[in-house]
Amino acid sequence: MKSEMDALGMDERQRTNWLLANRATLILVGLVWIGMIISDFVQGRTPWFLILMVPVFALARYAFYVGYAKKS
Repeated sequence: MKSEMDALGMDERQRTNWLLANRATLILVGLVWIGMIISDFVQGRTPWFLILMVPVFALARYAFYVGYAKKS
């Protein structure tokens, strides 16, 4: 299966930078998510949905990893 890196014809240096940018983006999204949870707590609300989705996303990522690992 072709990835976006293949479609863009990236060399190894570009692929590494693309993956690092993806990692940084995921970290940023995670920090914003944590900030939203903290903000709700400060305002006196309990953000059940945001809290519940943390392990849901972790399980989904693990399931995708296992699925892709079995293919290769």
